[in-house]
Amino acid sequence: MKDSGDLKRAREDSKSQLQAAEGIGDDRISALPDEILCHILSLLIPLYSVRTTVLSKRWNNLWTSCITNLDFDMYDFRSSWYNYPIFVRFVNRVLAVRDSSLDIRRFRVDWVDCEDFSIIDRWIRAAIKANVVELDVSFSVECCGEPYLVRPLEMPRSVFTSKSLVALKVKSDYLTYSIPTTGCYFPNLKFLHFSSWYNSDSASEENLFRSCPVLEELTIEGHHKEDVLNFNISAPELRTLTTIITEGSDEEFDESNEDSGGDGSGEDRVEPCNFFIDAPKLENLCVAGEVMSKYILENSSSLVQAKVQLQEFHEACADRVAEFLDRISSVRYMVLSAPDFKPCLPHVFSNLIKLELVFYNQSCWKWLADVLNISPNLEYLVLDFAKIKSGGRDPLPDLESFGDDFASINMREGWDSFHPPEFLPSCLSSQLKTISIKGFKGTPNEIGVATYLLSYGEVLNKVIVSCESCSSIRGAKEKILSFEKGSKTCQVSFI
Repeated sequence: MKDSGDLKRAREDSKSQLQAAEGIGDDRISALPDEILCHILSLLIPLYSVRTTVLSKRWNNLWTSCITNLDFDMYDFRSSWYNYPIFVRFVNRVLAVRDSSLDIRRFRVDWVDCEDFSIIDRWIRAAIKANVVELDVSFSVECCGEPYLVRPLEMPRSVFTSKSLVALKVKSDYLTYSIPTTGCYFPNLKFLHFSSWYNSDSASEENLFRSCPVLEELTIEGHHKEDVLNFNISAPELRTLTTIITEGSDEEFDESNEDSGGDGSGEDRVEPCNFFIDAPKLENLCVAGEVMSKYILENSSSLVQAKVQLQEFHEACADRVAEFLDRISSVRYMVLSAPDFKPCLPHVFSNLIKLELVFYNQSCWKWLADVLNISPNLEYLVLDFAKIKSGGRDPLPDLESFGDDFASINMREGWDSFHPPEFLPSCLSSQLKTISIKGFKGTPNEIGVATYLLSYGEVLNKVIVSCESCSSIRGAKEKILSFEKGSKTCQVSFI
């Protein structure tokens, strides 16, 4: 019989064999080839890559030879009591010890309350020197209510002449741009996202986009109180243009208007931007924000899709909206989103086959019929009711009081209602095949629109109704499904 020592050794041997079989106790990650480990580290932000040095000695310098995506965000250091010097030292250290023979694929820095613009300048120059492909720079300043006292940073000229730079994103109130007067700039830039708020240098910004030979996608975000900016966009390869323009509050404008000799009434407000666009290959155009600027397109025949998303509608800018819609009236796909469009609609959307309408309030019902009338080739219609709040003027319906005909639902006292057009839109009888309704709450106007389209849509194949609460619209659903459809093949589904 074996003694206790033999039994103990036997158990330890058995345990070791089991651990070996299951890989327990082995550092299996460190056993991976350097190529795989470098690929893993390249997917991490530098802060996490550096932390891998605590795993083993083998990891100490591994990260320096493989990271090409450098992402530095001040918020990652928010746990520090005074994180500014720690953040700066970390970025400087990474740039100093990384393998300088490797090009930087992506460099991003986001510095809130930047205290030294010269540091940002040095980092940008280092990224450009390392042949960066994607450059993303965002920084702001805590200036105690005196932003105009801060001297801005001039974007290094090497950014404009870089041959490696393909994507550029800048967001800061404190950047100016000294555009080269000769030669080509942004020679290989395809994607540009520009954001400037409050304290922009209009003189340098206006010509930033006037010579972009291979630019394909451009986004411009701006907030302007009173200055009229004239953006000159010349990009022969531009496919997608997005502009998001907001304006100062009435109080901000009134104060500045009084300072300049105005009466402070706000009636002298002018448009914040004029866009002169020479982009013969432009296919997608999105105009969004709180105010409508003026757009002068050299040639709009290439446009395929347009989005107009205005958070507010000012009567003063109605002419600009009308002029813009007329210029883009040949598009095939369109999104219209605003509190009102009725006074601005063009004569006809001759090529439009898909349209999405986003409704903000009850007054939107008044221009729905007009849009249908001027869209003779419409095949796909999306109606988004999600932003309309129920209650008040459009309460949930008393379905028991409704008759079985369309008129009994719509001609009700006290509602700013949808009224069907006097003449049946041609798209309903010959073209419209698919309808999608979003944010359906079962209000009288929504039921009226749905039943009207179902009743007169002679070639409809599919109607999809997305409900905010399926249980609360059970009666409305039954009422809609009970109506006689204009198309015998139409399938109606509630989701």
